Amino acid sequence: MNSGLFSLVWVIVQLGILAPVFAQVEKARGGVVPAQDFYKRYALNSADPANIELVPDPAGSGRTVLMARVRNTDEKVFGGFRTEISPLKEYQREGVRWYAMSVYFPDNWEFNPAPTVVSQIHTSQKTAVLSPPVSFVAIGDTLNLELSSNVRKIEGADAATKENSTKNAFRLDKIKTKQWYCFVIRADWSHEPGKGALSIWVNGDKVYESLKSPNAYETWLGNWPKTGLYMPGNKMAVAERTIYADFIHLGGPKSSYAEMAALTPCGAGQGQ
Repeated sequence: MNSGLFSLVWVIVQLGILAPVFAQVEKARGGVVPAQDFYKRYALNSADPANIELVPDPAGSGRTVLMARVRNTDEKVFGGFRTEISPLKEYQREGVRWYAMSVYFPDNWEFNPAPTVVSQIHTSQKTAVLSPPVSFVAIGDTLNLELSSNVRKIEGADAATKENSTKNAFRLDKIKTKQWYCFVIRADWSHEPGKGALSIWVNGDKVYESLKSPNAYETWLGNWPKTGLYMPGNKMAVAERTIYADFIHLGGPKSSYAEMAALTPCGAGQGQ
């Protein structure tokens, strides 16, 4: 059994014996998910089943969140050091989709120039290796937003590659430990010129917006969200990483910023 599958099985067993925990998903697809059904909605990618735990919110809200951990002694999973959760079967090729993901940097977070991806919306491909359309990345003491897209086909002559993709990076904040960073994203997915829209809020501030502009790739299954820890490369620059993450919240075309923001640990008090 591979390590990612083993980890998922372990989470199934563990969650089945815990008190009820709720992970909000798109209401049209069934609303909240109790702990015993967690495995039906989420997958875990991690080398060690002990790298994920359900814990009280460190900010003291009383809600249950996830603590994700990666050590430099872990085996790599899918080419990198990672402990990430992702909702199952939540792919979106084109059209409007809302996402809310949140992370909390603990007081012992070690600042290092090696990148650590803490949340992302990736793209599903058969063989092409492409950067995620949306990534939130800790680099040194800064939190960054990285965007990537391509109008090319993913197969055939002049196919999309990492090298010929359009990339943008923005510095969002100097990382503050012991606080939540809540990301709300409205994506009208498209890889076609003159189409697509993307709006991104961080802790209530709109930090990015594009209209009638490609924001993804021609995709096989679609775009899908992940949160936790992912460190690319052959070696970890630090001995261990730990982060707290909220469950991933999903909305449909009729959702709103206020609805999505209210689901996060930051709450409905965020601006717009």
